[in-house]
Amino acid sequence: MDVSEWTAGAAGFPLAGVRIAPSRRVRRVSRDAGSSLVEAVVAIGILTTAVVSLAGLAAVAVRTVSATRDRTVSAAMAAQKLEQLSIAAGTLTTSPSDAASLDRAGFVEYLDAAGVVVGTSNAARGVVFVRRWAVSPLAADPDLAIIHVTVAPCRRLVQTTGACGDAAATASLATLRPRVPW
Repeated sequence: MDVSEWTAGAAGFPLAGVRIAPSRRVRRVSRDAGSSLVEAVVAIGILTTAVVSLAGLAAVAVRTVSATRDRTVSAAMAAQKLEQLSIAAGTLTTSPSDAASLDRAGFVEYLDAAGVVVGTSNAARGVVFVRRWAVSPLAADPDLAIIHVTVAPCRRLVQTTGACGDAAATASLATLRPRVPW
């Protein structure tokens, strides 16, 4: 069908018999319309790179949020134990100097996710956190006790000691309390 044969409508239409032809501009745009395969591949490549970058950022964000949550819970559990030990400061026994960093009998607890003590060994069922503390007299005044509490998520075992604890998410608190009540 030639452009010169196009009409505005069928018989009975007010403009019947009037010839209509697309403008030259419309014909030119229709020839240039669309994209080539190369353009489409480049666009897909750019989009893929952006999506992969965002996925990497999402993974970093998830790890950061998880570590922050662990540190927050660890700090709350350390504060809880510090308060318990501070109340009983007069009756506390002196601990080995490394009790806040290594498992020492009487100075370590393993906790579940809710902070409930589940045992004194990392083999206990449901262990999520390890809480250690040390009590030592202040060198300048033996009537004062330094109480140091550390809490860490118990997800990895330290190869050399077999103890668990994640150094990146460890919370450590300390206080100074009198051994003799006021």
